[in-house]
Amino acid sequence: MNVIDALASAAPRKGMNDLHQKIDKYVHEIRMIEIDEYRYGMNRKKVDREKAYEMIIDTPDSECNAVLSFWKGRLVSPEIPLKESSRVEKNENRAKALYRRAVDLDIEGMAEAGDQYACTCLGEMYHHGWGVCSNESVAVKWYRKAAEQGYADAQFKLGRMYRFGHDIDVNDSTAVEWYRKAGEQGHADAQIQVGHMYRTGCGVDENDSIAVEWFLKAAEQGDAVAQYNLGKRYEFGEGVDQNYSTAGEWYCKAAEHGHSAAQFLVGEMYENGCGVDQNYSSAVKWYRKAAEHRYGNEAAAAQLHLGRMYENGLGVDQDYATAVEWYRKAAERRYVDAAADAQFHLDRLMTSLRNRKNSEVKRNCFIDSIPYLN
Repeated sequence: MNVIDALASAAPRKGMNDLHQKIDKYVHEIRMIEIDEYRYGMNRKKVDREKAYEMIIDTPDSECNAVLSFWKGRLVSPEIPLKESSRVEKNENRAKALYRRAVDLDIEGMAEAGDQYACTCLGEMYHHGWGVCSNESVAVKWYRKAAEQGYADAQFKLGRMYRFGHDIDVNDSTAVEWYRKAGEQGHADAQIQVGHMYRTGCGVDENDSIAVEWFLKAAEQGDAVAQYNLGKRYEFGEGVDQNYSTAGEWYCKAAEHGHSAAQFLVGEMYENGCGVDQNYSSAVKWYRKAAEHRYGNEAAAAQLHLGRMYENGLGVDQDYATAVEWYRKAAERRYVDAAADAQFHLDRLMTSLRNRKNSEVKRNCFIDSIPYLN
């Protein structure tokens, strides 16, 4: 075969390869747009992070490009303490392997070529030292490259770098500018940060009313953190007229989206009849939901409250054994205030039970709890 024939036969293959590359790029961009819509409530979508992460999880490793490999690693990384999907178990070795795979799939080449998603992921990798050596100045470089293309998540992350001074001077005014750019595109996390900046007067004049406007933007997109913050504003009358009923409505919305602090507060509202009709059964229901979370002081506080509800028969049948179990769980938590209170109530209850002559209660509760009495 002469050179001309070889070139002729290669031309269709080259054309097909170019077409495949264009298709792959198009599919990548469409997928990432949809993931961002659910992660941050953009393009008028409701925030649904579980759905966003399912899209990543359901893509087989063999079909993941560098960006999706990074995201899979991020989801399973123990360095991200909150469990961002019920289908994910934290696994440090798998996270490291997925970050290495992102590097092997040339995430830096994608970023150099201008892919805004790769730029942002690479910035996060350099920021935290995931799969690469930590280098915050390089992280800023990649965040900025994507942010200047108008990518909202990069604008949010660049704003955070300015807010907390990661290898650049702290500049709250510049942080607000980047947060606002992202927030105006519907990025819920950025909207919340703009709200906090106005609430605290960082980089802008303090203005609770404007803070509420930004919290409301994210809250209406279904973001639980924003809904919780909006509930706080109504509870304490900051930027709005104080209204316990409206506070309760926003707390309930956040609680239904799985926000542990909101679930705990809704439990307290039902227990005390604040903003809602008093209902001990509903209080127990929401305390239980908050108590099931792995992290957070509110989870420990909810366990403490459940112990008290079972001890006193509020919304449940009185059950000292279950009360001891919940006090014990709260006492084992690392959160000092709740753990100390739980230990106090556990000791108090066990002292009371010791003085009783009910042998069944002693057998079921006291013997198991001897270590907590020492």
